[in-house]
Amino acid sequence: MAIRKRGSSWLVTVELGRESTTGKRRRAYVTASTKREAVREEAKLRHEADTGLDLEPTKITVAQYIRRWLAAVRPNLAPSTYQRYEGLMGHQVIPHIGATPLSKLRPLHVQQLYARLQTEGRADGKGGLSPRTLLHVHRVLSAALRQAVRWQITSRNVCEAVEAPQARGKEIRALTPEETRRLLEVGQEEDSVLGDAVILAVHSGLRLGEMLALHWENVDLEQGRITVRRTLQYMPGAGLDFREPKTTKANRTVPLGPAALDSLRRLRHRQLEERLAVGPEYDDRGLVFSDPLGRPIPPYRLSQRFAAWVRRSGLAPMRFHDMRHTHASLLLARGVHPKVVSERLGHASIAVTLDTYSHVLPTLQDEAARDLDAWLSQRA
Repeated sequence: MAIRKRGSSWLVTVELGRESTTGKRRRAYVTASTKREAVREEAKLRHEADTGLDLEPTKITVAQYIRRWLAAVRPNLAPSTYQRYEGLMGHQVIPHIGATPLSKLRPLHVQQLYARLQTEGRADGKGGLSPRTLLHVHRVLSAALRQAVRWQITSRNVCEAVEAPQARGKEIRALTPEETRRLLEVGQEEDSVLGDAVILAVHSGLRLGEMLALHWENVDLEQGRITVRRTLQYMPGAGLDFREPKTTKANRTVPLGPAALDSLRRLRHRQLEERLAVGPEYDDRGLVFSDPLGRPIPPYRLSQRFAAWVRRSGLAPMRFHDMRHTHASLLLARGVHPKVVSERLGHASIAVTLDTYSHVLPTLQDEAARDLDAWLSQRA
């Protein structure tokens, strides 16, 4: 890296190493009108060299670029999100088009990739991908190429000229009011962490990770409110991780009714009894939901217990996350404004709520039409 005066301007030079095939030295040059500007350009070139974005755009391959893009965005992603991105790109994109120079990547390459993944599946021979997984591949690849345009490595995002895979909305399993009452009755009889977790999920709509990250300092039993500040994730090979929620809207305060508050009070009382029984070995971390020794509960473990419990209750199979769907569907069916439901769920926008629970809206429209007709008839 060097800065030197050349006539009325300043020349910045950066060494890019040697060509792997010819051994020829590679350099990048930039000129600046002032020395201060030259120093800034030098810092910029140094950063580009350190992050690996110094390769000539005509020579960098899709695989090289994607790996460097993943490394660049990793600090801003949740571990589970990064793992998903890395898996989608590493298993389904790089094996097929990774050797293609990024400058020569065309929409047809990507369209053929999607067709191949849908019919033949992954490079490891495991069956065709589902439309939803293909859509995830498209979104991540498009995000990577969109950044390549910003970094001026390529002139366009070819994914914008590709027909995106079509995926049906994920089917939502929401309990009926009768099924919900039955489940809550079983939950009250369960007298365990699982039973209290089910009761809170139905009454609050919290995600499982949000519930398992709750601390008692986040619970106001007098005012009847809980505050979501963290979420608990489990990463294979890395263990449990308390993290900030993905969006600012996910940081929220959720009012609770008497039934959920009574359940939390019973849980608190039982937890204090366990602490006394265990003695010094009890690891009190202030968690609302913990194992008998006070330690955090991995989300997958509670999900497994819930699945077994559902089978014993005689209900159709469901996930713990369906308690969140049940909460939202019941509120909407009762005429609660979607904006209120969106805020309770911590959705990024009300549009997410309306898209997710569109199956409830036709019924609400029918009821609204009948109510308006009845009101107008009375007025007449």
